[in-house]
Amino acid sequence: MSISNLHSFFAATSRLARVAAGVVLTGIMVACSGAAQPVPAAVTAPEPLPASAEPTYRPFPEDTLYALLVAEFAARRGVLDVALGNYLQQAARTHDAGVAAHATSMARYFGADRATLEAALLWAAAEPEEPEAQFTAATELARAGRPREAFAHMRAAHDAGGASNFAVIAASSLELAPSERREMLAELEALGPGNEVDVLIARAVLLQSVDENELALERVREVLALDPDIYHAILIEAHVYQNLGDTEKAYARIEQALRDTPDNTRLRLQYARLLAKTDLARSEEQFRILVAQQPDDAELRLSLALVYHETGQFERMSEQLNALLAAGQQLNAAHFYLGQEAERQGDNDAAIAHYLEVKPSPMFIAALARGCELISRTRGPTALGEAMTELRARWPDQKLRLLLLESELRVESKDYDGAWRLLSNALAEQPEEPALLYARSMVSEKRGDVAAMEQDLRRMLALDPDNSLALNALGYSLANLTDRFAEALALISHALELKPDDPAILDSMGWVQYRLGNLELALENLRKAFDRFPDHEVAAHLGEVLWVMGRTDEARLVWGKGLAGTPDSAIIRATTERLGVSPPVQPEPAPAP
Repeated sequence: MSISNLHSFFAATSRLARVAAGVVLTGIMVACSGAAQPVPAAVTAPEPLPASAEPTYRPFPEDTLYALLVAEFAARRGVLDVALGNYLQQAARTHDAGVAAHATSMARYFGADRATLEAALLWAAAEPEEPEAQFTAATELARAGRPREAFAHMRAAHDAGGASNFAVIAASSLELAPSERREMLAELEALGPGNEVDVLIARAVLLQSVDENELALERVREVLALDPDIYHAILIEAHVYQNLGDTEKAYARIEQALRDTPDNTRLRLQYARLLAKTDLARSEEQFRILVAQQPDDAELRLSLALVYHETGQFERMSEQLNALLAAGQQLNAAHFYLGQEAERQGDNDAAIAHYLEVKPSPMFIAALARGCELISRTRGPTALGEAMTELRARWPDQKLRLLLLESELRVESKDYDGAWRLLSNALAEQPEEPALLYARSMVSEKRGDVAAMEQDLRRMLALDPDNSLALNALGYSLANLTDRFAEALALISHALELKPDDPAILDSMGWVQYRLGNLELALENLRKAFDRFPDHEVAAHLGEVLWVMGRTDEARLVWGKGLAGTPDSAIIRATTERLGVSPPVQPEPAPAP
């Protein structure tokens, strides 16, 4: 399958997650964990570590003691990677509980999630009877999406007489199979005395997740009888009402709780997020209250701005985003959405200025792609080159991504020679960089230089014979552009062995089988590819095979589905013209529910 999009190497950055992403049970998990919410802040010199007792060391070998002393000095000087790396290394080497506990505290303070989990597990292994060690390991495992292991550690903390938080584990277990969740329920019911509220909430979460909604309500009511102000129990109750099909009762339950405790910002925030899935007007109302209650909370202000964006209230959105800029908060998101708004109004210069202010972050490449695409379209290739050169100088750590972005923008504007020169200059400095080799091979294909394309892909394979991307690209290109079908089949077969479910490789296998005249095998592979990824390129191939097999109605249907996703698909148009077929009709969209 031809893969000219260079985001095969770097995943395309999507727009900021919608407000609706905050589902109820995620809120329960955060609430139950007691984890502090992240607070946006400018990057500054690290503050001192929180005051805590120095770890008590048993006699250590000299090299271990030296490594720990280096770690302490490094932490005080803000050299975080050295400090944390040394502590983790020595915790694993010595199996000392004090070292592991200190490593856990340090990793958590630095926000290093993987290191926190690693250190917590070392601590729990070093002190199997210590409730705090087991509790910490359980919490980190739950955050990492490993609820079964987390449950075992939390049970150990419970059995040792320590605090427990089974609710956070229950909330993290919702991706498990229903049978596994039922097993966890049985284990919860078998627990001895402990934190009754915690266990009841955990049972309620699991019961509603396996559609035992009436039993879940019973557990929630038991919790609220013990403490009517436990807001995540109220959220579970509302979620159960939703499961039972009574959305208004769910909303009414939360609204009653908010009337009773209007300053309960956590409950209001989860309610606002819940409403964002179905009722943006009511969600807006809740976010406006939250912003009024906490005007300095940048996350809330950004959420309100995004609700305004979704409801088309662009002036109000801009007002909130400009307030964030003035406060120096959420700058990347504010510039990104203000760039979109300027673009919507046709102010390309303002849009470009906002997009280019976005710094490395999840939306960095998406913002620069839009800004530089506008530069390319409105100011031409020379201006694009100047802007990209400046960006690479500003962000040297992002040089490769920015080179690939410029190459892609030049390809989109059909400046194939400019893209080829850019990549060739980059390869002169990095001759073995796979991303650059792949990108130039795709540009060479666009230029009609099959030999140059093959040379770069074979260079990739010389560096890594199991590079499935290069195997597939070369195999497809040989099948599509030459008559070297046997060679193409061998390459694609190797790629398919490495990634048997990859739709791009299945598409290539279907295409080479078609070129070999094996129509049934072609159809089998192309159907698999289309089922996994109903892309317009796959639709073009599958439709052609069906047409040649005489199954013309099916072919038209497949092409129509491809056009539904990509109405201006050049490959479907070229395929139907080559076969002498009138343009297929797109299927009618399904009626709104």
